Amino acid sequence: MSHSRNMKNYIFTIVLCFSSIFCFSQINLGAGTQVIFDNTIIGFQGKGMVEWDDTWRAAGTFTFHISSAINWTVDLDAHYKLIQISDNFDLSPLAGISISSIDGVGNSTTEIGINLGAFIDFVPSDSYHIYIEPKINLGGYDSVAVSAGVLF
Repeated sequence: MSHSRNMKNYIFTIVLCFSSIFCFSQINLGAGTQVIFDNTIIGFQGKGMVEWDDTWRAAGTFTFHISSAINWTVDLDAHYKLIQISDNFDLSPLAGISISSIDGVGNSTTEIGINLGAFIDFVPSDSYHIYIEPKINLGGYDSVAVSAGVLF
């Protein structure tokens, strides 16, 4: 009985935390493409971004790669809005982790890496963002990648 009550409390706490994120943050969803320059690997991605406040954002990205070397990648990054070039143009350094499914000889392994890069955000209207995101991955697929896309 006590275990059931604790589980309900945990679930309630998680739901409360996520609902506060959705109530007090701006959420953007979108799609894009990615090029990994090691062996020229191309992928298509879905991206979600949450703006915590005027200086911090969090982004999650799932990329499906069209390659025999990397199957998919999940990136979880934090952005710090460092430079506002104009009202519609921001430059934000980013850091985060990546989880990649990489094909080896006869099997697939999961690799974890660190992302370091920049998020360049152009907002031509209130309804969408255009982004370019160059980054270096260390320890995962170990290469330079550039992503670009649109967030709504």
